[in-house]
Amino acid sequence: MAIPEMMICSMAREIKDGEMAFHGLASPLVAIAMYLAKNTHAPNMIYSCVAESINPLYDKVTLSTGDPALLRGATAYMTIPQAFDYAQKGKMDVMFFGGAQIDKHGNTNLSVIGDYEKPKVRLPGGAASAFLCMMAGRTVIWTTNHSEKTMVEKVDFITGQGFLDGKVDRRSLGALGLGPSKVITNMGVFDFYEKGMRIESVHPGFTLNDVLDNTGFELIVPEKVEETRKPTEKELEIIERIDPDQIRKVEFE
Repeated sequence: MAIPEMMICSMAREIKDGEMAFHGLASPLVAIAMYLAKNTHAPNMIYSCVAESINPLYDKVTLSTGDPALLRGATAYMTIPQAFDYAQKGKMDVMFFGGAQIDKHGNTNLSVIGDYEKPKVRLPGGAASAFLCMMAGRTVIWTTNHSEKTMVEKVDFITGQGFLDGKVDRRSLGALGLGPSKVITNMGVFDFYEKGMRIESVHPGFTLNDVLDNTGFELIVPEKVEETRKPTEKELEIIERIDPDQIRKVEFE
């Protein structure tokens, strides 16, 4: 089973019917996942994005997820400041965030690798992640590179906050529908338990040892590790229809 499709379907399943979901730049996998959700189990979801459109007439994914093509046929337009206002009012139900580094508490780093003053690598930055991670409802984190360099014990810099040092009350935040809910990688799906990140499922083609060997911290392993549910034929047909140019593979190159 192809990994891009596994990740897309896993992300789509995190969107519930009637919710408002948001994706940012450089997020073709998420854009396809949102389209998939809207055309399967969540027809009443509200698709919003960095292109500042609501429910666009989206018939073909573009390389840039801020492409003006995402304005065509939109039912409404919402500027980025308005999107922030929606989040602050508790109306942005789920947002998707990537990370060059992701730690066991769901903190993400898109700022620097190494010391902040003299970094080894200067990254693009979080574009208001610090604000949105605490104001939006659930956040879903994704990476196409599940490795010890990405899945780290502690991020070098917190761009988007998860459960910070792990001492915050996860159960209380979860009951309020706040904080990171899932991490979806090219190897599996992960959630958060009392003391850190937990394996929810492993994608077909990978083993539990593959996941453990490529993670830079100790994952919580349940008594039974499930295999991630494979896409249905209908889901694959919808993905191919929206992405005939295979843009979904770009994030893996």
